[in-house]
Amino acid sequence: MGRLDEMKERYDQIPIPEELNVRIQQEIQKSRRSEAGKNRAGHRYRFRKVFRGAAAAAASAGILFTAALNASPVFAKEAAQLPVIGGLARVLTFRSYETEKDNIAVSVEIPTIEMIAQDTGINVDRINQEIFDLCNQFADDALRRAEEYRTAFLETGGTPEEWEEHDLKITVSYEIKQQNSDYISFVIRGTENWTNAYNESKYYNLDLNTGIIVTLKDMLGDDYARLVNETIREQIEERQKAGETFFTEEEGGFSGITEDTKFYINGNNRAVIVFEKYEIAPGSAGEIRFEVDGQSRQHVKKEGEEGGAPQETLPGADAAAEETEAVTKTEQTAGEYEDNFAVDSRAVREFAGKVKDAVAGKDPEALAALTAFPVYVGLPDAGVTETREDFLKLGADALFTDELLKSVEMADTDNLQPSMAGFVISDGGTAGINFGVADGVLAITGINY
Repeated sequence: MGRLDEMKERYDQIPIPEELNVRIQQEIQKSRRSEAGKNRAGHRYRFRKVFRGAAAAAASAGILFTAALNASPVFAKEAAQLPVIGGLARVLTFRSYETEKDNIAVSVEIPTIEMIAQDTGINVDRINQEIFDLCNQFADDALRRAEEYRTAFLETGGTPEEWEEHDLKITVSYEIKQQNSDYISFVIRGTENWTNAYNESKYYNLDLNTGIIVTLKDMLGDDYARLVNETIREQIEERQKAGETFFTEEEGGFSGITEDTKFYINGNNRAVIVFEKYEIAPGSAGEIRFEVDGQSRQHVKKEGEEGGAPQETLPGADAAAEETEAVTKTEQTAGEYEDNFAVDSRAVREFAGKVKDAVAGKDPEALAALTAFPVYVGLPDAGVTETREDFLKLGADALFTDELLKSVEMADTDNLQPSMAGFVISDGGTAGINFGVADGVLAITGINY
C-alpha cells in the first residue's frame, strides 16, 4: 500500500466527533462521496495565485492536509453560527481545525451553504465541494511554504529558539457579508502572518432566486464596467481630498476593473468593490472598499418572474424590530464596525455584560433588545426566529434553561477573542450565546442549548 493510500485510509477511519449534529454528519459524508468522484481540475473558482499550476494536486489536497491535521487534532465545537440569516439558506461552519507543528500554528474554519427551504430547486453541493477544496488547498500550500521557510532558516544558522520567536500562524477563515431572502454573500480568507505575498481572499455571492453565482454584470447591467469605473474614480478623488493616499496609474494604482475584480453584496443589496492591501494604495491603508450605488438590478429574475421593487431585508424589518435596532445602535456605539476584528475589547466586555445581565435576570425583553433578527435559537421547533415578536413568544421558561443560565454565568467575558463567526459566551459546553457585528453594531446572532 502506497503512502497516499495509507493516509487516505487513516483519514477515512477518523471518527466524527459526537457533538456534531446530524446535519453536519450528513454533509461530511456527502462531501467525502462527492470528493471521491469529482475532478477538481475543472473547478472555475480558485484562488487566483495559490492554485495557479496546482490543478493536479487539488484532487488529493483534502486527504493530504486533513490526514496531517488529524494525527493530533483539536476539533473546535461545531456550533452552527448563524448571524443575520435569511429564510431560504444559511452559511455555517462545516468543520474547524486547530493544530501546531514545529511552532507553526494552523487554524482552519471551513464554511458550508445549507439550504433551509427544500423546494427551491437550488443545488449547492458543487459550491460546497469547491469551498472544501479551496480551504484545504490553501492550508496545505501554506504549511508547505512555512516548512520550507523553517528549513531555510535553520540551514542558514538560525536556532530552534530563534525560530520559535517567529510565531508563524496560518489562518483560513470566513466572514459573512450578507444573508437575506435574495443573497448570500461571504468571503473566505487565507492568511500567513509572515508574508503578504500569498494572502488570498475569495468572495462568493449567491443569488437565492436563481441559484447562480452573481457577477457585477448581473447586478449592474451591461454597462457595469463604465458605471463601476466612474464611481471608483469619483470616490478616489473625494477620498484624496480628505487626506487618503492612492497609487497613480503609473505606480500600479487603479486603472479600471477586470473580470477578476472582487466584490461582495452588503446589507443594502449593493455591490462593494474590494481591493487587497497594497493593490491600489499603500499597505497602511489596508483593504480598500468602494460601494457602488447605481442602477442596480438587485438580483437576476427567474425566467417568467414578474418585476417589481427589489426587496431589502434588514434586521428588524417590522416596525417594532426597527425601533429596537435603532435603540441598540445608539446604546452600543456611536460608529459602525466593519467586522468582528474591528471591535475594541472594552466594547466586547460591555456588550457581553449586558447579555449576562439579561440572562441572569431571565428577561426576554432585554435579550431581544440585544439581538439581530432573524436569529438562530437552538430550541426544538424554534430554529430560525424571524422577528422580535416570535422571539418573545417563546417565553422566559423556554429561553432560559438551566444549562444556558449556568453556562453564561460561568463564562469568562473578560478575555473573549474574535473570530469570523463572532464571540461566544459559554463555559465551554454546548450551551451559550453567540454575538458579533451585524449591520455595523454588536448583536446576538445565535443561542445554543
